[in-house]
Amino acid sequence: MQVLIVYYSRTGHTAGLADALAAEARRRGHAVTVERIRAQREWNKWLLPVPLLPLLPLLPVYLLSARFRRFWHRIYHQPEQAIRPLAVPDVSNFDLVLLGTPKWLYLAYPVARWLNTIAGLDSKRVASFATFCGPPLEVFELGMLFEPLEAHLRACGTIVAGRLAISSGYHPYFFFGEMQRLFRWIALKAFGRPLADFTLDGEIGRAEFQRFCDEVLA
Repeated sequence: MQVLIVYYSRTGHTAGLADALAAEARRRGHAVTVERIRAQREWNKWLLPVPLLPLLPLLPVYLLSARFRRFWHRIYHQPEQAIRPLAVPDVSNFDLVLLGTPKWLYLAYPVARWLNTIAGLDSKRVASFATFCGPPLEVFELGMLFEPLEAHLRACGTIVAGRLAISSGYHPYFFFGEMQRLFRWIALKAFGRPLADFTLDGEIGRAEFQRFCDEVLA
């Protein structure tokens, strides 16, 4: 099978997951091409949340109401960021595309631009993978990222083949690791497990990685 692994990574965590997927796909006998999406110019990290500010006062409603989430996803305008020319601008010749992104509340802006730039997605099998700081919270982590992403993929005519969510255990905000400590506490309270268990080196993270590979690389 011809597999394209295309991803954006700002801090290296999604890149590490992409490398692991490429190694596993090759081990299973697939021909693998890897492309890293690169922004024309990386924004200062303190500017990245600015387009997301309209949701923040409504975040409690978003987390509690499925009806509001469906409404928000319909009206939400996904920010984009200019990217460098692609080595693979058309995915028509691939049997499977694995699309990787960090979670920036929603989808990373360069990945959003890739989705609106790439050719050949119609009828293509596409599975997505993502990294984020916290454990796999059903709404805040998984739903907030994958639901709008997969809706966009379906609108492009793709066949959504699966999803993989792995914790990085890393968060760039704020000054003294406050967000990491918060998500470590959430992991213990919500799952009764340390956050490290949900990383690629952790028990649950490894199991999820294996499940995803069995599902999409069979």
